[in-house]
Amino acid sequence: MLKIFLSITVIAVLVLMGINSCSLDESRKNSNKQETTITVKSVEKKSKEINSTKEINEKPKQTNNTHNEIKSLLEKAHNLTTPKNYEDALSLYDEIIKKIADREDRTSLNALSKAYLFKAYIFKNYIKDISKAIDAYDFIINKFRNSDNEEFLKLYYNAQILKASLLDSDESIEIYDEIIDKFKNFESPELLKKYASVQFAKSHLLKGEERIEIYDEIIHRFKDSTDREVLKELSTAQFAKAYLVNDCFQNRQEAIDVYDEIIERFKPYENSGFRQEVTDALFAKSFLLMGNYNQESMEIFDEIIDRCESCQDGAITENFEYSVINNIELALITNCDDTRYRDLAKEHLSKLKDTAPELEMLTILKNAQDLNQDEAMQKWRKEYKDFQFENWSFDELKKWNNRMEDKEQKNRVKKYLDEFIKHSTPFITIE
Repeated sequence: MLKIFLSITVIAVLVLMGINSCSLDESRKNSNKQETTITVKSVEKKSKEINSTKEINEKPKQTNNTHNEIKSLLEKAHNLTTPKNYEDALSLYDEIIKKIADREDRTSLNALSKAYLFKAYIFKNYIKDISKAIDAYDFIINKFRNSDNEEFLKLYYNAQILKASLLDSDESIEIYDEIIDKFKNFESPELLKKYASVQFAKSHLLKGEERIEIYDEIIHRFKDSTDREVLKELSTAQFAKAYLVNDCFQNRQEAIDVYDEIIERFKPYENSGFRQEVTDALFAKSFLLMGNYNQESMEIFDEIIDRCESCQDGAITENFEYSVINNIELALITNCDDTRYRDLAKEHLSKLKDTAPELEMLTILKNAQDLNQDEAMQKWRKEYKDFQFENWSFDELKKWNNRMEDKEQKNRVKKYLDEFIKHSTPFITIE
């Protein structure tokens, strides 16, 4: 039985993608953004109009000159941030910091943060002095810790995340908790996404029920949102919870309940980019229903097939492929007609490299109920000797075989089934 894993490893990758880890290339890219200038308000009194105009003309000019100089120094320092030239780069970053240390305009504060971030990068990667790297991150953290400006809070966030990467688990959790507490009440989608990313990062430092509690916090915080990006984080938390509940705590029914919540929550948003989430939840639910509710499982696979077939545009999705093959297997187990699914497989799946050995296996097992399949098995063995069933569970087929009352039939099917099982790759369970 083909299945889709929502593995913790995959979730971890998504979480890391959600965290902005200020890389050298990213900072170079950001440093090239057009700088903004400070405007000076006009003075209303006519007697000061000339002087005010002079101020407006001169101050932006001075500001522009400073910003251009800092931008130039940053670019020069970035180019020197290499294993051979990092000492010269450090000197330039210190020069930048000295020039704008007392300035409070947005552009200067961004440049100041970049200088400290790159100093930390040098201390961490070239000098191998973690304490000095942490000091550099701490400057940014302390500078913006109490800000309510979204842009500055992002700088604070980046520094905190990078600092956490240098610390042990307990200290990292303390940092994550500070960010979570600070960001949880904001309504900005960008800051809420960062709130979710930190929650996910924290969850990977915890075990068992503590992880589920974190996912529940995200779900509760985002359950009423209508923002598309925030809803993406909600679905990630729900899928992660369902995975843990089923695979780690063996609570199949609770996992099914979570998938039902996903289906209900995101069906109204299918035309806004959430069709895949609904289909994935349907697939996961149908897989969990196998065994006890094979007929219901087949009906859900039928729904997935109809959903995917109507919007394929020539592309074969995994959900479609897996649903067709799973229903061929379920038809075998329940002794139902599999003609529709065989026809769909022939029409849509015949060119997929892994599909042929899977379909031929199911054909051999089906025919083995009545006839010896040694010749077909020999052909399969020759053609697919190196094939591995990498994402296949044989549990339902084994149960089906064990239920057979005819001893001769049972032994004949078991002989071929055991050989196919030898070609399977064991599932990896992540604790």
